[in-house]
Amino acid sequence: MSVPKFNDLSFYSNPKAHNSRYADLVASFMANFPNDEIEFFARSPGRVNLIGDHIDYNYFPVLPMAIEVDVVAAVSTNEKGVIAISNTDAAKFPKETVAIGKDSGFAIDKEHHTWANYFKCGLIVAAKFLEERSGEGKHKLKGMNITFSGTVPTGGGLSSSAAFCVASTLAVLYANGIENISKADLTRITVVSEHYLGLNNGGMDQCASVYGEQGKALFIQFKPQLKGTPFEFPAKNLTFVITNSLQVSNKYETAPIHYNLRVVEMAIAGDLLAKKLGVEGKPGIAKDSNVDTYSLRGVMDGYCGEWDGENLEKGIANMSKMIDVVEKILSEKKGYTVKQCCQELGITPKDFHSRYLKKIPVKFDVLKLYQRSLHVYRESLRVLQTLQLLSTPIDDDAKFFQTFGSLMNESQHDLDVLNESSNAKLNEVCSIALKNGAYGSRVTGAGWGGSIVHLTSTENLQKLTNSLIDAYYKREFPGIKEEEIQEAVIDSKPATGSCLVSADIVNKLV
Repeated sequence: MSVPKFNDLSFYSNPKAHNSRYADLVASFMANFPNDEIEFFARSPGRVNLIGDHIDYNYFPVLPMAIEVDVVAAVSTNEKGVIAISNTDAAKFPKETVAIGKDSGFAIDKEHHTWANYFKCGLIVAAKFLEERSGEGKHKLKGMNITFSGTVPTGGGLSSSAAFCVASTLAVLYANGIENISKADLTRITVVSEHYLGLNNGGMDQCASVYGEQGKALFIQFKPQLKGTPFEFPAKNLTFVITNSLQVSNKYETAPIHYNLRVVEMAIAGDLLAKKLGVEGKPGIAKDSNVDTYSLRGVMDGYCGEWDGENLEKGIANMSKMIDVVEKILSEKKGYTVKQCCQELGITPKDFHSRYLKKIPVKFDVLKLYQRSLHVYRESLRVLQTLQLLSTPIDDDAKFFQTFGSLMNESQHDLDVLNESSNAKLNEVCSIALKNGAYGSRVTGAGWGGSIVHLTSTENLQKLTNSLIDAYYKREFPGIKEEEIQEAVIDSKPATGSCLVSADIVNKLV
């Protein structure tokens, strides 16, 4: 299945509402590149994860959906050997250039982190794909002039960086002659794009952005192969409200104490469980984590028998078994010191540092292996229970909403207590929502700020929205403007994924 192409804006739920934004994008492009003409647009949306956070990098399935906030790139090509990138928000994202000559390495400048680094992530994986396709070594890249427009809030937990990297990759590929790229290939190459920044994410964000479909959520699997399966919700009056807490959480800047630390803790837990359960060295069980250790999914498959990702009953049974195992085997409930980890693993502190702390810089006092492992297996179990619920015909609407809501609320509890990626303010937003028409509320995405997703019905929608505005936004931010509130309370209709748009729309914009 290829990334779709459109000659209009029909991929939005309300196309006319986006005309003025695209007109502004065109005007910004012409102001930045006055002697140039737009040849095409490349677009990729943000996503909201309904349930299943901090488990994708352990290869467990997740349930996100693409949403209508997105990143759009207006693109032209040339032979100048330079890519110039600009943004409609020039004050925040000033114009930059990236050399693409023969000896260019597109080096990520981690000492001077700018938005151009994210573009380079997309450029790097696109260039590698072009080399792979040509089979002739380094591919000569086209020069490009690009103006970006983004409506995904940065640091809002809705995958603004993934949307930007995927849109950038798609723009570079199409500009260099790849007119038909499969969704599978675009996902495969962009999953690792942010690794060049040192962020060891899984593949959920990119997959959701690429595979999104209007009106449908996605069941995303990572094993035995990466794929996204769209599905519809069984209740017609079901809807979600996404609220940006306006607590900005930058995954790149806080990675050593937050996101990357979770990756490392889960990697160490994987090795420790593998050793204690006799999985270590077992044929067919690879060291496939981002830190080249046993992943928690690999440990489960090695101990319980390989799960094909399709048989929900077997998956539920295996995850339930692993929850019991973690409770019994990981004894240091308050956290492991490096010394305790070394004793359990039978290695020296030097080997421990080389194996677990060298590849990904992190900061910690103790390593909470029990909490992180328990979160992964419990959250993964809830994903399958949710999919099971959504795949079953509804005979009692009230019971359906209560069951779905309970799963989301249990997820939020574990994100707060076990994964420690929530905080008091985010918990407060959830509490306000649950008292005013939400059946379930949980932090979505990386956490430590960002957004919360609320399950509600169309009948409760207005009450819920008004309550969140009055009890959170106006109280927490007394001077907040109406426009800022409208941007913070995000339309959560499932949206079309990555796509290309013809430049023919330029003459249709009013």
